[in-house]
Amino acid sequence: MIPGPIEYEHDVLSAMSKPTYAHTSKEFSEIFKDALEKTMIVFGAKEGLPYAIAGSGTLGMEISTANFIKKDSKVLVVSTGYFGDRFVDLFSRFSKNVEAYRPPLGSQADPKQIYEKVSKGGYDLVTVTHVDTSSGVRNNIKEIAKFFRDLDTILVVDGVCSIGGEDFSMEWGVDVAFTASQKALGVPPGLAVGVVGPKAIKFMEKNPPLTFYSDLRIWQNVLRTYMQGKAAYFATPAVNLIVALDVSLNMILKEGIENRIKRHQIMAESIRVAIKELGLKFIPKEGSYANTISVQYLPENVKQTDFLSDAERFGAVFAGGLIPDIKEKYFRIGHMGSITSSEVLIAIGAVERALKKNGYKVELGKGLSAAQEVLYKNSY
Repeated sequence: MIPGPIEYEHDVLSAMSKPTYAHTSKEFSEIFKDALEKTMIVFGAKEGLPYAIAGSGTLGMEISTANFIKKDSKVLVVSTGYFGDRFVDLFSRFSKNVEAYRPPLGSQADPKQIYEKVSKGGYDLVTVTHVDTSSGVRNNIKEIAKFFRDLDTILVVDGVCSIGGEDFSMEWGVDVAFTASQKALGVPPGLAVGVVGPKAIKFMEKNPPLTFYSDLRIWQNVLRTYMQGKAAYFATPAVNLIVALDVSLNMILKEGIENRIKRHQIMAESIRVAIKELGLKFIPKEGSYANTISVQYLPENVKQTDFLSDAERFGAVFAGGLIPDIKEKYFRIGHMGSITSSEVLIAIGAVERALKKNGYKVELGKGLSAAQEVLYKNSY
């Protein structure tokens, strides 16, 4: 129950165990073509360039930004946590003109404030983290993105902790979006997956990139060739992971995007209701909660390391904090991908017992009962 790597469906893991196709074979070319086409659907993109490149979500950050700036471009980073701040570090390698807009901890970014800054500031690129994995804060991308449709400024969305579990569409006005395979897409770690929209493609075709492996101008030729069912080469693709990605995307589309998001919403609600019943406080403010992760403070008298160790002994692995000043004061529950009601109930049971074991006064079953009411009401 950590926010990635998550638990994977049996069919996805089975796909990983198959003999490796030659990356130039007809069989693999057809699979890669299918995976790229389905990536477009999951990202809600009608046009653009999908990619699935060997690397982590951090590579996705670099691919999705370094291709769309010039040396010393003016950049605005909208940061609601640790991974928003990572963009600041990334851009510092390329530009001295990097600004950050940081709402108070737990609060969403204000779309109007972003628009005011961008319309007056002459920014070349803006990054927003949809759901920051460190804080659990979900930004309103739909409202933010609508302001960028008629601007030259490129909007990049970090969807690592959201795409596949949250409502999202490139058609809202997003120019570039990316995620990592081990999150809500439900594939083992190793793929940076994303989509580049028309505005961003035009920029990168006119401007030389600042990197080599991340150069989407080169990858574009490879990816478009694979999208025709033919092979091309720049660097060897992660063949088995792409086969697994194709299997997982098929499963996502079979469930249906709307159904999948609704399932994530219900699992998240059941966990939040339980956590509230236990008297714990969330980092995200009301209205900023995510479908994919719950982030809450521990009681003052409970030591994080002891709590996490006991919770694991009771059946559920949770994650500690990432925000430097408070990282030992809170914990994170990941609930994305193939998450089911059974896993939710095991997790809540482990939270209750670990809290009680560490001296917190809790009525065992109180959180479980609240979670089950939500699950029962929604027929899960």
